[in-house]
Amino acid sequence: MTRPRLSYHRKGNTLALLDDLGPLGQVAVVTDPAPGPEKLVTRLDVRPLREHALWLRVRLTNLGRTPLALRRVQVPRLRLAAEFLQPGQTWTMQAAAVAWGQDFAFPFDPNFERENFLGHVQNGEGGGIPVVYFWTPRHGLALMHIDPVPRPWYMPVRRGTVALEQRDVVLAPGVTFLAAEVVISVHRGDFFEPLALYRELMAARGLDIPEPHPAAFEAAWCSWGYEFDVRPEEVLRVLPLLEEMGIQWVTLDDRWFDFYGDWYPRPDTFPGGEDDMRRLTDAIHQRGMYAQIWWYPLAVEDGHGDWDARPHGVARLFREHPDWVVRNPDGSVARNNRHLAMLCPAHPGVQEHTLELTRRFIEDWGFDGHKLDNVYTMAPCHNPAHRHTHPEDSVRAFADVYRQIYDFTEARRPHHVTQICSCGTPLTFSLLPALNQPVTADPTSSLQVRRRIKFYKALYGPDQPVFADHVELTDTGADFASEIGAGGVPGTKFIWQPGPETLARLREVWALDETQRAEWRKWFQLYNAHRPAQGEYLNLYDLAFDHPEGHVLRKGERYYYGFFAEQYQGPIELRGLAPQRYRVRDYVNEQDYGVVEGPVARLNVNFRHALLLLVEPLDRAGVDSEA
Repeated sequence: MTRPRLSYHRKGNTLALLDDLGPLGQVAVVTDPAPGPEKLVTRLDVRPLREHALWLRVRLTNLGRTPLALRRVQVPRLRLAAEFLQPGQTWTMQAAAVAWGQDFAFPFDPNFERENFLGHVQNGEGGGIPVVYFWTPRHGLALMHIDPVPRPWYMPVRRGTVALEQRDVVLAPGVTFLAAEVVISVHRGDFFEPLALYRELMAARGLDIPEPHPAAFEAAWCSWGYEFDVRPEEVLRVLPLLEEMGIQWVTLDDRWFDFYGDWYPRPDTFPGGEDDMRRLTDAIHQRGMYAQIWWYPLAVEDGHGDWDARPHGVARLFREHPDWVVRNPDGSVARNNRHLAMLCPAHPGVQEHTLELTRRFIEDWGFDGHKLDNVYTMAPCHNPAHRHTHPEDSVRAFADVYRQIYDFTEARRPHHVTQICSCGTPLTFSLLPALNQPVTADPTSSLQVRRRIKFYKALYGPDQPVFADHVELTDTGADFASEIGAGGVPGTKFIWQPGPETLARLREVWALDETQRAEWRKWFQLYNAHRPAQGEYLNLYDLAFDHPEGHVLRKGERYYYGFFAEQYQGPIELRGLAPQRYRVRDYVNEQDYGVVEGPVARLNVNFRHALLLLVEPLDRAGVDSEA
């Protein structure tokens, strides 16, 4: 794709943006109320950042003799050009974590409105990636802030505008409000390029992405099929099938523990206590597999509320340290989406406790990695007992605690996989250095699986592993093609030979019969034979405007293409090839499509739902080109 050039015409603190194809929109600084220049001085600094990107920063100075209260400041506001407001012509990607199950990218209605709050939501989600993007078949426009610390700001979209907005700003006389650094960029195609630019800019601010670990490309099984009351013998019963299928990671999922915050095995399901944990990891390791444990850092049961109809108890940790919790400005306890009390990550005792839990799981019990779940962002802490310099000390320390978990594990388990799952929403950006396998995080459809894989390939890196989550979450409960063909690491949560007691307690039953067992084995062995996920994701197809939907990963001299549609008959383009001859085959159904020639080859196809193609140089067809 040709990279466009972004330019602007300036009039005071207003910018008219345009690229090679025409107008894009107008940038302005908006305050509510809008005092006159004798009271408020506005300064908009602008400079080129890239050929296709501008850096902006706003300063507001109170020249009056009394405090100036502003209900909201938009620093800046971007009004979209008319081309973006034509019904049915525009898509948008909005990456604030607003609600479980949200679409990260979707068709844009000019009347669409959303607040896109980036801070903590009491008893809810919050956080995310501060990037909003709009695109048409011709061009796209992104707004992002590049502050390295999460802030309780908004990126509201309303009436054809998007802004970086802060609310309830009070300026004392003579004081200057310095807004966040903002980048506006122009692109061609879907959200991949603006997210890749964001990754690059944040790396320059210290948010470096860890190098990919080979073990993070291994397929995974998770005990969540057994739901909240999983028992060690149920996990052990599955291990021979996992070995048969070539699945290397075994995750002990939710509710193995007694209390959030204490994290000891439940006596009713793990009667052997910690010894049960050690026996379980030993059995996993004896088969050459890795063990991963589910937990929820910085959360504690304090006797308030419930989750999934189970009332919260009172953890021993809370009884001993009730002063460790985060408090809101009104003195109430800050709570996460499971209504648990949030522990303050800036408190030294909380940091020591979290590191000790990590040591217990890794060194004592023998786990190889973590599934850190339901992680969104952190509330500012107003607990007077903590004597914070600023309430946002807790927000700054939030990612540091997760990085401590990562670093401790990395030093003792170099092969570890550490996931942070922001269930149903985009991950908060400050956590990027604290994991080595981003997760599609509870997708609600096959389409969400594929889009989120591309989202994280852009945000985390085109050669990074992205866990596609349990295949049972896809449209058919068995859509391996979407997980593998889009470049994800496949996973599953099947159960095996459940007894009557197990079946009676489950809400959903994902037991395999022999036919499904063979199907699962086929797909996992196919994944291990090819590993498209280990290739480099190439951004050559627009998920909104190319049909059929296309993905491609380059792995050495091989190219793995995935095409998706309910039903498609007609030509497809194989983009990104070198100018040479290639053999094409459907590597799922072992169908030969003949020989084509790059750099762009055209092929007539007929498929339902998915077509996965391996394209390799003619003189190496059938030869392992990675050797």
